Amino acid sequence: MVSDKYTSFRKFFIHLIGKNPYPYQERLGEKPWPDLLHIPTGLGKTAAVLVAWLYKRLNVKADTPRRLIYCLPMRVLVEQTYNNAKQWAERAADLFREHRLKAPTVHLLMGGEVDVDWIDRPEQPAIIIGTQDMLLSRALMRGYSMSRYQWPVHFALLHNDALWVFDEVQLMGAGLPTSVQLEAFRRSKEMPGTAKSLWISATLNQSWFNTVDFRPHYEGLTSLELEENEKKQEAVRKRREAAKRLYKADAVLDAKSNKAKQSAYLEILTKQIIREHQPDTNTLIVLNNVERAQGLKQRIDKELRGVPEPPETLLIHARFRPKERRELNKRIMEPPTGPGRIIIATQAIEAGVDISSKTMFSELAPWSSLVQRFGRCNRAGEYNEARIFWIDIQSDAKLVLPYTVEELSRSRKLLATLKSVSPSDLPSVTEDQPV
Repeated sequence: MVSDKYTSFRKFFIHLIGKNPYPYQERLGEKPWPDLLHIPTGLGKTAAVLVAWLYKRLNVKADTPRRLIYCLPMRVLVEQTYNNAKQWAERAADLFREHRLKAPTVHLLMGGEVDVDWIDRPEQPAIIIGTQDMLLSRALMRGYSMSRYQWPVHFALLHNDALWVFDEVQLMGAGLPTSVQLEAFRRSKEMPGTAKSLWISATLNQSWFNTVDFRPHYEGLTSLELEENEKKQEAVRKRREAAKRLYKADAVLDAKSNKAKQSAYLEILTKQIIREHQPDTNTLIVLNNVERAQGLKQRIDKELRGVPEPPETLLIHARFRPKERRELNKRIMEPPTGPGRIIIATQAIEAGVDISSKTMFSELAPWSSLVQRFGRCNRAGEYNEARIFWIDIQSDAKLVLPYTVEELSRSRKLLATLKSVSPSDLPSVTEDQPV
C-alpha cells in the first residue's frame, strides 16, 4: 500500500492533477476496471484513466496490468495525451520509489517517432501512447515501421500483462471492430498474463461492440457512467448544462455555391463569422475538408486587412509537419485576449483537444462527430451564453465527402428539432459505426 499521505485515491489524484476528482473518477480508481467509459466531454476522461492506472499499480492491484497501451485515432490527440502522461508519471515517480517499486516510464509510438525502449525492459511498468495504425498493426503481428523479426516480440508484450485503452472510439473507423475482435480472441484463449480492454467516448453506442466473436461477451459488458446524483453536483452540472444555443448559419454549401472554389459559400460564411466574433474569446469554425478550411482562412484574412486590431486567425488540420503542429497546439491552448482569436479547423480539432470557444460554426457532419465538436464550445460552462451555428450541406454525394448523404440527413433531422446542444439536452448516438 502507498504511504498514509496517499492511501485514498482522492489524495493521490490531487497530488498529481492539483484538484479534486469527480466522483466517477474516484469510482474508476477504486473499483475494478469496467469495459466501457461513457462520460460527457470536458470531464477529464484521460486524467481519470491515467491516474487510476498509476494508483492501482502503486497499490499493486491484481487486475491492473503492468503495461498501459493508450490507443488514439489521431496524431494531435497522441501528442497531448503523451505530454499529460509524462507530467503525471513524473509526479508519481517519487511515490513509487519510496515504496521500492519501479516507476512507470512513458513512451510515444506514432509515425516519425517510435520509442521502443519498453521492449528492452518487459518487467518495467510502462505507459505506451500511440496512434491506432502503429499499435493495432503490432497487435496483429504486422507492425508498421519496424523489422519483421521484431513482430512476435511486440505481439507477445501487447497481448500479455497489458491494459488496452481505446479513446475517442467514434473516430476509429475499422480500428474499433478490430480492437473488439482482438479482445474476443484473448478472452477465448487461456492467456498466460492479464490483458484487458477499455473503450472510451462521450458518444458511445454499445451496439458497435456486437461483433461476431465478441457476441458471447456482449451482454456482460460493464459500463461506467455518471450517476444521477453526480449530475446534480455543481461542477458537473455546470458542464452538462453549459448554455449552447443552436442556430442555422446563413451559408449553405450547395452545387451553386460550390462553383469557383466555393467562392459564394465562403464569402457569406466569412461575413457572418466576422460579425458574430466577440473580443477576448475564441470563435471556432470546423469544416469537413482541408481545402475549404484553407480557403476560408485566406478569405477571413483578406476581409480583416485594414482593421486596426484584428483578431488572430489560426488554421488547424492534420497535414502540418510535427514542428508546426506543436507550435499551433501551444498557441491554441493560450487564453484569447484583446481582439480574440478565430480558429479555422477540420476534424483534427473535434476530439480530445482541450480548448473552448464562445462562438462556433460547424458544417453538417455525422451526429457523433457533431457532439464532439459541440464539446469545444463553452466547454466548462464559463460563459453565460454561447452560440453554435450549423452549416447545411446539400445532399450531394461529392459535397458531403468524407461522409455519406445518409449520415448527414440523419443529423439534419436531429438538428431541426433542437434549440440547445448542451450535453444534458443532446439525444444519444444511435448511428452505426462506420466500416
